[in-house]
Amino acid sequence: MALEDDIQQTFTAVEIELPETIKLLLELKDKFNIKEFNADTILKSVRDEDAQKRIFLYNRIRELLNTCRSCPLCLSDWHTQKVPGEGQLNSPLVLIGEGPGLDEDKLGRPFVGRAGQLLTTILEKLNINREKIYITNVIKCRPPQNRTPTQKEIKACSHNLELELSIISPKVIIALGAVPLNYFKPGSSIMRERGNWIVHGDFWIMPTFHPAYILRQHGKTLTKVKWAVWQDFNNAIKKLTELSPGTLSKISLDTKE
Repeated sequence: MALEDDIQQTFTAVEIELPETIKLLLELKDKFNIKEFNADTILKSVRDEDAQKRIFLYNRIRELLNTCRSCPLCLSDWHTQKVPGEGQLNSPLVLIGEGPGLDEDKLGRPFVGRAGQLLTTILEKLNINREKIYITNVIKCRPPQNRTPTQKEIKACSHNLELELSIISPKVIIALGAVPLNYFKPGSSIMRERGNWIVHGDFWIMPTFHPAYILRQHGKTLTKVKWAVWQDFNNAIKKLTELSPGTLSKISLDTKE
C-alpha cells in the first residue's frame, strides 16, 4: 500500500507539459464550448467550416510567438520584432523560407522585401492569391546581418513552426532554400534536392531555390535558375491538385470572398 501511495504522490506532483497544439485546442474547446474530444476532428472542423475559430487560433499563435524566449535571437539587437507567418490557417499550401530580413523585421511580415516581391510575382503568374495561402519562415527573428541561422537557433525556434504546421496540416509545402529543406531533411544540399519530392509524414515537400538566390544570379545562370523555380512551383501546384481536387479554386486570384 505504501508503494501505491508513493506512486500516486509522484504522479500528483509531476506537472505534465502538454504540446502547444493540445494547449491551444483546449483553449479553443473552452472558449467555443466544443463538446468534441478528438483533436483531429476539431482541427478538421476548424479548417473546413469555422472562420471564427481560425481567427482565434491565428491570433493565439501570434501571441505565443511574442512570448517566446527560446534562443539568443530573441534578445538580439539585430531584430526589432518577431515575424510570424501570415495567411489562411486552412490553406492546403504552405511556403516556408529561412527567416526575416531587414524589411520583414521592420514591417513584422514575412517576404515583403525584394525577395518577397519576386515571390508574389511568381504566385500571381500561377494565379495563386498570396492572401489565400500561408507563408512563414523557419525562424521568426532576424539573425545578425541576415546570416544563416545556426542549428541551435533553428532547434530553439522549431516549436513555432511545428505549431503552425500542426494547426494548418497542409497538403503541399514549398521549401524555399537550404534552411527549410534541412529542417525536414537534415544534411541535404539544395542543389541536389531541388525539384525532388520529399515525403515527411503527411506533407509533400517541394524544395526549390529561395527568391533571394534568384536575385543574386546573372546572365545564363539567372535564366536557368528562374526556369528551375518555375518548374518546381508548377509541380507543387500539380501535386496539390492531385492530392486535393478542387482545392486550387479556393486559393486562386479569381476566387471571390
